[in-house]
Amino acid sequence: MKKVVSVVLCVMMIVLAVGYVESAQSGRGAGLGAITGAGAGALLGGAIGGNAKGALIGAAVGAAVGALAGAIIGNYIDRQERNAVQTAQMYDYKPAQGSVVRVENVRVEPELIVPGRPSKLVMTYAILEPDSKRSIPVVERRQILSGQEMLKEIGPKTVDRVSGTYYSEQEVTFPKNLPQGHYAMKGVVEAGGKSSQQEAFFKVARVKTDSGYAYLIQKDEAPSSP
Repeated sequence: MKKVVSVVLCVMMIVLAVGYVESAQSGRGAGLGAITGAGAGALLGGAIGGNAKGALIGAAVGAAVGALAGAIIGNYIDRQERNAVQTAQMYDYKPAQGSVVRVENVRVEPELIVPGRPSKLVMTYAILEPDSKRSIPVVERRQILSGQEMLKEIGPKTVDRVSGTYYSEQEVTFPKNLPQGHYAMKGVVEAGGKSSQQEAFFKVARVKTDSGYAYLIQKDEAPSSP
């Protein structure tokens, strides 16, 4: 019973920290969120795992949640890269297949992110419908994960599209206190009752530059199954 109460209290602390940061949207608020998130995460990890390793994992996740809550969401840009005919040929699509959704690629750009400057969460995906001229609502979601934990979701973003292949990017400014570590960006697209998703794994390392420091975004291998 005591463990259950501890877990509930820790979750409440993380939620309160994140809520504060999202309302403040400032460096000071983001720093407080990371610190509070790390502390609550450590308590949560310890409460669940009952050991120091669980506390360390919880602290890392909590710090990332608190920091990413301070991320600033910017402009959204999209364009059609292939028309309906080109996309149908690429996938050997037949109208009898009904609605088809395929996420082709997700990535984070650029590879060197300077704190306080915008970066991009990019997705490329295909939409195919029996009536290629009919416009349907398409839902995009972008999720930042650490292991199995979702740290932040950007979206849902709903746009109307006809059949074709699309490029879309969401601008985001990461906070200056983003913890180093292993992450994944999951791109999810839903349309016509179908969905598709893909993950891009990357690691964040803090590196020195002439003007201070930056985050180096490097491609990472998918984590092995336990």
